[in-house]
Amino acid sequence: MKPVIGIFPSYDSEKKQIFIDSVYIDEIVDSGGIPFIIPLSTDPKRNFEFLENLDGLILSGGVDIDPKYYGEENAGKSVEISPLMDEAEAVIVRLAMEANLPILGICRGMQALNVFCGGSLIQDLPSEHGYSVVHRLEKPEVAFHDITIEKVSPLSEAIGFGTHHINSYHHQAIKTLAPGFSSAAVSEDGVIESIYCKDKKFVLGVQWHPERDYHAVPDSKKILDKFIKVCSDLKKEKK
Repeated sequence: MKPVIGIFPSYDSEKKQIFIDSVYIDEIVDSGGIPFIIPLSTDPKRNFEFLENLDGLILSGGVDIDPKYYGEENAGKSVEISPLMDEAEAVIVRLAMEANLPILGICRGMQALNVFCGGSLIQDLPSEHGYSVVHRLEKPEVAFHDITIEKVSPLSEAIGFGTHHINSYHHQAIKTLAPGFSSAAVSEDGVIESIYCKDKKFVLGVQWHPERDYHAVPDSKKILDKFIKVCSDLKKEKK
């Protein structure tokens, strides 16, 4: 049986619709999983029931997280906030971590892992950190830069150590790491580009978007394949 992978979606508050970029679905299918889009709910009981039927969880990219979740005011640097996404994702992250469910956080998803486990964010990289490395360009342009992997982590197990070239779409980043989390990769300007929780089966966050170029970039495919393999092994253990 193939592993069932839940995808935490985005939310359009005007249309009152959840949505997800189809590449998340494609990459799960191509890596051997079955995608399941998680309904947005702030009810812990409902979310527990959703997670009970999953073998892994992807926290997808999306809008900024309200700074109140890490004890800061929003000075206009955190934009397009979705209160429903924030509240629902906080519940999902807590329950998934308690259940030791494999988690892959992508872009906002990595930031959500950090924030909802007790860490904080830089609200705007250009104004607070500088421009020595460009982390985001205006759409549809895509930024690219190098990262360095030095520590043993799920990321190094997937793509190895040393320097790797990644896409980049973000204007926020990790400020302080959540308790129990460590940095798995950094960019040339010192920005944390990947995090992991060593005390869990597989909890990995990446600041870039491997789902957007996994067809063309071997590193991206290896990350996704590694995650699906862990989820598949977990499913076999449940039998």
